[in-house]
Amino acid sequence: MTTERSDAAFDALLGMFRDLGDVVREDARDGRERLEGYRVLARIIALCSELSLDVDPEVPRFFSMTTPLRQVGGPNPEGEYDLCALTPGRSYRVRGRRETVTYLGFQVMAGTGLAPRRQAAYLSDTDLTLGADGTFEFVLAPTDPGTGEHWVQIPHDASAVVVRQYISDRRAERIATYEIAQIEPAEPVAALTDETLADQLSAFMWTAFKLMTLHRTVLPELLSEPNRLVTSEAAALGSENTTPDNLYMLGAFDLGAGQALVLDIAPPDTRYWSITLENVWHECLEPVRTRSSGTHASFQPRPDGTVRVVIAADDPGVPNWLDTGGRRRGFIVLRWLDNPDPPDVTVTLTDLAEVTA
Repeated sequence: MTTERSDAAFDALLGMFRDLGDVVREDARDGRERLEGYRVLARIIALCSELSLDVDPEVPRFFSMTTPLRQVGGPNPEGEYDLCALTPGRSYRVRGRRETVTYLGFQVMAGTGLAPRRQAAYLSDTDLTLGADGTFEFVLAPTDPGTGEHWVQIPHDASAVVVRQYISDRRAERIATYEIAQIEPAEPVAALTDETLADQLSAFMWTAFKLMTLHRTVLPELLSEPNRLVTSEAAALGSENTTPDNLYMLGAFDLGAGQALVLDIAPPDTRYWSITLENVWHECLEPVRTRSSGTHASFQPRPDGTVRVVIAADDPGVPNWLDTGGRRRGFIVLRWLDNPDPPDVTVTLTDLAEVTA
């Protein structure tokens, strides 16, 4: 059995790991950022191994892309992300129950190997046909199956479906449940081939490189022009990174000792908005242990309906503090749904003592 393609792909993968280690050393500004960069790279390797190698093309299943401790790639920690690898050219049936989660969306990605990924189809919760018990069902297929079912057309190079759920209040909401099955009969277990493994390793490489270099490819100017927010539609961030009903304000905080960044927000008119802090590698900041993110349901408004959020390393003793965990710099992500006008946000860099007073 030949292994020529897999030999080359594996050598390229090892080379890429070394290159990404160099990215960490070049872009980290201090020892803490370097240490976190190495850890993010290791977590990305674990994620990509699961997504690219732990798959059976005949038995599709959803993987959780995040865990309580693995929050890489700029996710929303007040959310759930699942991914299922698809075999190009196949058809699938998705069944589930909507439940009470604030937002649910299905995004089909296309592109294989080292080819850039693109969004090929998208289905939000507003597009689902729900039964009286909240159940739904739809078919992902290149051609109309002719069965009268809810059909979502996908291209012949469809390679994954990503499911996003946004949660306003985990104590009050029930997250959606869903499963996927291949419509074509499953073939017998096949021996691993050189071509199959080489393609999987190439997919591993593409995803890992993308996730580890987001700070260089998605609005990299934010780090050199910190303490401000810029509005960005989903398309500006890349269709493979988000969905058309998500809008964003993005920025970077860069704080000196005893400083705070204050966001005064007139909230958008929408069912969901949130703010998340990330380190320079677009990893969420220990959301299980610290309050480094929040949603519209958790932020305390002022009497006039506006919300003041304070970003700082130390607790100022006021509502809506987001904890940097002592980090000097990182990213800020304000996201909201359903395309209303952008919120009015005033950003002020000030002394923490002024906020406390």
